[in-house]
Amino acid sequence: MRLSCRCVNRHDDLAGAVADVVGGLCYALLRVYQVTAAGTAGAPTVGLAERQASFADDEYARYVRLRSHLDSLTSDPEAALEAFRPAVDAFYGAAAADDWTLAQVFHYVGDTITTDFADILTSRLPEPTASAVRDALTGRTEQEEFALDQIRSALKDGRDAQQSIRRHTAVLVGEALNRFRDALLASNRLETVLGGDAAVKEVVLELLGRHRERLEHLGIDTVDD
Repeated sequence: MRLSCRCVNRHDDLAGAVADVVGGLCYALLRVYQVTAAGTAGAPTVGLAERQASFADDEYARYVRLRSHLDSLTSDPEAALEAFRPAVDAFYGAAAADDWTLAQVFHYVGDTITTDFADILTSRLPEPTASAVRDALTGRTEQEEFALDQIRSALKDGRDAQQSIRRHTAVLVGEALNRFRDALLASNRLETVLGGDAAVKEVVLELLGRHRERLEHLGIDTVDD
């Protein structure tokens, strides 16, 4: 009888951890929507502002889909949305930029860190949650390519532009790692879903590896800065 109780408790703990992690990802999507929508103000042309606005619409639609799935995971979705809110708010607060090019750096670097994390995370989530997370947080190819084109165009302006892009990239990566640590320290929920301390280290190394590959397309690397 005691063994049965412990098994139930472990199952409940994992289910609660999954709900909180999905809630954190869901709240992150809401913040992505806010940052993306704000980026329209810095667009150099109306046409570019329209493209940026369309990406914001897409982010909100992603949020709505994952928010709907969150309702099926817990009787208290509001608590799950709040679970990692301080860390998420800190990251997106640092990610925000009034400058058009730096806003695109966020999409190409900061936003894709979330995408990479979701892609890695899905192998550790049960179905149908894994599919819901994959649907909501991956598949931003059009937006990534748009951001990359805008950044490459800005890099042609010379050394000052490159240094600005490198600095903001370093800020985004540093903030992502710091807030990931904060989320781990806030509770054991994230570590539980990932599968323990060793798995956490594997995830960090995988994220850094993907980040380096992405920056190779720009010809810059700030991981070791």
